Amino acid sequence: MDLAGLPATEQKALLASGRASCRELLAACRTRAGLTEPVVNAIPTVDWEAAEALAGRLDDDTMLMEGAPLRGLVTAHKDLFDTAGMRTTYGSPVFADHVPAADTPLVAHLRRCGLVSVGKTNTPEFGKGSHTFNPVHGLTRNPWNPHLSAGGSSGGAAVALACGSVSVACGSDLGGSLRNPGSFNGVVGFRPTSGSISHDVVQDPRIRMPMSGPMGRTVADMAVLLGAMTDVEVSATPVAGKPRVAFSPDLGDLPLDPEVRLATQRAADVLADAGWDIVEAYPDLSGADLCFEDLRGLSMALTSADLADDERVKATARYEIGLGLALGADRLSEAAAAEDRLRDNWDRFFAVGRFDVFLSATSQALPFPVGLEWISEIDGVRLDHYTHWMRSCSRITVPGGPSMSLPAGFTANGLPIGIQLSGPQGHDHSLISLAAAAEEVFGPCPPPDLGALAVLDLSSLPPGPLG
Repeated sequence: MDLAGLPATEQKALLASGRASCRELLAACRTRAGLTEPVVNAIPTVDWEAAEALAGRLDDDTMLMEGAPLRGLVTAHKDLFDTAGMRTTYGSPVFADHVPAADTPLVAHLRRCGLVSVGKTNTPEFGKGSHTFNPVHGLTRNPWNPHLSAGGSSGGAAVALACGSVSVACGSDLGGSLRNPGSFNGVVGFRPTSGSISHDVVQDPRIRMPMSGPMGRTVADMAVLLGAMTDVEVSATPVAGKPRVAFSPDLGDLPLDPEVRLATQRAADVLADAGWDIVEAYPDLSGADLCFEDLRGLSMALTSADLADDERVKATARYEIGLGLALGADRLSEAAAAEDRLRDNWDRFFAVGRFDVFLSATSQALPFPVGLEWISEIDGVRLDHYTHWMRSCSRITVPGGPSMSLPAGFTANGLPIGIQLSGPQGHDHSLISLAAAAEEVFGPCPPPDLGALAVLDLSSLPPGPLG
């Protein structure tokens, strides 16, 4: 039995029944990592020995962490999350030798939930951008095609999941950092309702957009991790009946790669054939782009002002810090008012239209060559900033409701592609039940060809943006 290839829900059941041990599951994940990590570089910092010691203690003492919801499941923490005694770099040379003395509250909580952590997953520097590379740990590659980007900023987490090197993975999402890599790698990435993760670090009450969230190979796997993160059991039982779906691939005006548009339309058609009520409609998100950029800049200024002129930090991150520092009181007031208006508009859209869910494209583009830093053109439309190709996600961040990327098929070249399902604020559990029903329609996403990765000639692969 290939334990690492099983959904986390099945791994959990086998561990609970004694039909598999924590040691066996960890060994299976380690084997997967040994096959794939030389190519994909999803978990650049590891401590397998410490993980094996914990797995052994869990096997030898059945009372240890008894009843913990994630007991024995394997994970790795995003390198933006502090982990006590383990190097945490945030992908930046400024923190290349940083070893925190304490866990972030969420990491500490997940340890108490019984997770066995093997290390840290890769991320862009400070999580900025949706292409996972940095000068400390290098490039993370897409396991479906290592010539292409894995997305980001939770790219390492998504790739580790797709490869079976971990059972579940926790990441974070500001403008699509759980959803975009979910789409690129054929896994489920879920951004919860803003403020719903009580163990998240709230750095300033004005910062409401950044969120931690779960990833899994299936909706049920993701739900298991979300339940642990929120201390509330989450059911992934498919919703009964025929959901009413508001549908707009491009949110009304965004450029989309033609294959993304086709795949999103195809997914809507498949759901319609299954009896779902698909209605072409989209919420009023006017002003969301500027609001997102201003509040993202504020977040960077509040957390990283001391790095504004540090030449060791990549230019795009310094730009974000500078933008935030330059914001005046009037501009900040306007951004806060726009955020409140957009939140109201969002929930009203669902109520007035009696919609259960909003369906759109997760990513505006397909996975792109690893040598590019970011996408500067989509379907003939020039983009002038490194985040503008991610507006299909960032616009939906601003209203604050739950949103996820769900695998929904493949491109002509065999790359997985996800659709974005979003709901009103606080309706996370309803959205998950809807996603579980959609997953039944689309079928599970198979894993990438791990055997091909294991025998790949590394010298044949192109370098990332940093060489």
